Amino acid sequence: MNVLDIILVVIILLFVWKGFRSGLVGSIGGFLGVLFSIWLGTHYMEMAGRWLMGALNFDNTALANILGFIGLFVAVNIVVSILVMIINRIFHIIPFIDLINKLMGAIVGVLAGVLAVVAFVYLLSLLPISDGISNVLISSQLAHWAATAAAVIKPFVPQTINNLHSIL
Repeated sequence: MNVLDIILVVIILLFVWKGFRSGLVGSIGGFLGVLFSIWLGTHYMEMAGRWLMGALNFDNTALANILGFIGLFVAVNIVVSILVMIINRIFHIIPFIDLINKLMGAIVGVLAGVLAVVAFVYLLSLLPISDGISNVLISSQLAHWAATAAAVIKPFVPQTINNLHSIL
């Protein structure tokens, strides 16, 4: 086990800890909140941008659309966070449900951590790196596993990221 393996294990453990602390409801709620925020922001940012231009009396459509997206993204995440907090408080009242919620959150954390490690190793493999870093990457047991897993998800990666190697 080399230094990269230790870093990758720490990354996974941080995700597990965050998942345990958030619980299943918090982990899934946060994930769905981000997805819904992105969807809502991309579909309604122009409407929010027009409203901002009228309310703040300025005439920069691009900036207004960006601010509209950010505003919608933040607002939806705040609403989802409040809903998740309410549901988590209900789980704290019921004995053993809170522990099950936290353990299931840790499982989601493992999955998210593994996915983050796979994405990190995949992106690292696209970058031009020095021989020293390349040797660390090659000798890493977890990086080898993550690179194999990355081959499975590569078809789902946007072409822009796949072309990163040729750009650099």
